[in-house]
Amino acid sequence: MEVDTTAKKQEDQSEKFDFPASPLLHKPHKPHLWHAPSNKRGIVIALVIIFAAVASYVGFMVLNKAPVVTAKTKIPVVTVTAQRVALHPVLRNIKVNGTIWPWDPLSIGSQVNGLTIQTILVDEGQLVKKGQVLARLDSSVLKAQLDQERARLQVNEAALSKAIQPNRIEDILSLKAAVAQADASIAQEKAGLVRAQANLNNALQNSQRYTDLVRQGAVSAQDAGNRDTDAKLAEADVRSAEQRVRAAQFSHSQATQRFNMAEIGGRKEDVQMSRATVSASQATVRQLEAQIAQTIIRSPVDGLIMKRDAHLGDITSSGKSLFSIVRDNRLELRAQVAELELNRLHPGMIVDITDSASGSASVKATVREISPLIDQDTRLGTVRIDVPASAGFKPGNFVRGDIRVGNSLALTIPSQAVLTKNDESFAFVLNPENQAQSRIVKTGTRDANLVEIVDGLSANDIVVVKGAGFVKDGDYVRVGTAQ
Repeated sequence: MEVDTTAKKQEDQSEKFDFPASPLLHKPHKPHLWHAPSNKRGIVIALVIIFAAVASYVGFMVLNKAPVVTAKTKIPVVTVTAQRVALHPVLRNIKVNGTIWPWDPLSIGSQVNGLTIQTILVDEGQLVKKGQVLARLDSSVLKAQLDQERARLQVNEAALSKAIQPNRIEDILSLKAAVAQADASIAQEKAGLVRAQANLNNALQNSQRYTDLVRQGAVSAQDAGNRDTDAKLAEADVRSAEQRVRAAQFSHSQATQRFNMAEIGGRKEDVQMSRATVSASQATVRQLEAQIAQTIIRSPVDGLIMKRDAHLGDITSSGKSLFSIVRDNRLELRAQVAELELNRLHPGMIVDITDSASGSASVKATVREISPLIDQDTRLGTVRIDVPASAGFKPGNFVRGDIRVGNSLALTIPSQAVLTKNDESFAFVLNPENQAQSRIVKTGTRDANLVEIVDGLSANDIVVVKGAGFVKDGDYVRVGTAQ
């Protein structure tokens, strides 16, 4: 049989000091009667033993973090404020991001190849006006060619004038005088013809009369023969006068033709060839003038010099850009938006844009255009957003934006009620006994004071607001102000 040596020693000590051992150290099946202590030393020892037992019990409970109060006690650990989950209008935004670009970038180059850049008058970041000179090229060779071609044009114009009218004015006047002289000769010969015809008529009459007188015997046959000879001579004179008239008319015709040809000028084919030569020279002059004008590089629009690739002494080529200009200094954000959200957008919507790098205050922009094309691989569409030049953004800035699409009702709680731990958001929900229970939530749109709750809470749930950071899961709290 086993013997309880500890109890036995306590009994021996009780008997020695004449008072019973502490009931905490006695087993229930061995009751003892309490006797008054025989001396003070025994009392002190008993008190020390009792105090040691109580201290051991309290230390054990503290080390195991057990409350001194019983499990049924519900003492609040902190005072908090609470608020009921409710529906509130929430501003719906579509978040976008992208790069700032010129809305219509222009690349300015030279249209003339092989010329040296002589002067540069603008630099990057400078605002320019339409028609303002940006740079000048060396045009000395072109100007020399232009002078040469202008001289050639003058020669060709003189040749054309000569082809049109090869006769001098004095020659034309001489030919005109010859025509007048031919007219006079015709008149003279016609007068001679008239006299010859008159003489012929007179001779014929005399011949006829003498023929009658011969039959009457009044004159001799010789006289009649003489009159007949005179008539024949007069007839010959008429024929000679007619020939002289025809000769004079022929001479007049030739003089008139020479005069007319002199007035008309050169041959048609000669004039056409000369005209073609003049036209070619004029075209060459215009080409050289245009090339000289192109040696002055001007801005085609109002805008901002975004980039300058021109340097003094560079040789120009038609494929090389000299300046890049932001037309009208207008910028835009080209944002990629999911296909499902494109139908919610339309031109004119307000967009709050923030510079991702600087984190400066947002700038209000406007949706200008929604691309009708959706990328087949990414299922994204491009939204072009006008960004005011006064915002201070530069081409190439990466920015973020919120497109305002309107308000809708949603479950919300104060932003103070939402806590974060291990990349998860949670809130403390109070049960009817004001015990806080942690609940993971999924959040949506946020503003300065409210957070949209997409999942995790229901309407009329009461959440801890102020003091939520001091509450642990399962704590009982005291609610100062509830709504």
